[in-house]
Amino acid sequence: MRDLITSIDSTRLGFFKSILDEAEIACFIRNETTAQLTNIFIGPLQPTLCLVEDADFERASALLVPHQTEGACAAEEWLCPQCKESNPASFELCWKCQTAQHE
Repeated sequence: MRDLITSIDSTRLGFFKSILDEAEIACFIRNETTAQLTNIFIGPLQPTLCLVEDADFERASALLVPHQTEGACAAEEWLCPQCKESNPASFELCWKCQTAQHE
């Protein structure tokens, strides 16, 4: 197991996980639920995208590079008109409440 990305933005980590899932790279988000329940985003409780196989690190990193620039990430996201949750541009429906992007 190897840590790939640590972030308090669970939407972003979920988006990255979906990219790796599509590429059939085994991964999971550690501490996602714990951090959300306790609102603690410090130290070992911070949500982290982890790879199951260390050997996948280079390939996974390369797949995520185009999505890791702050400007590109912010430009691609949209705010749900219903619940105000941030969503990646590739989502047509809000991940949280299933509201369409343009309602």
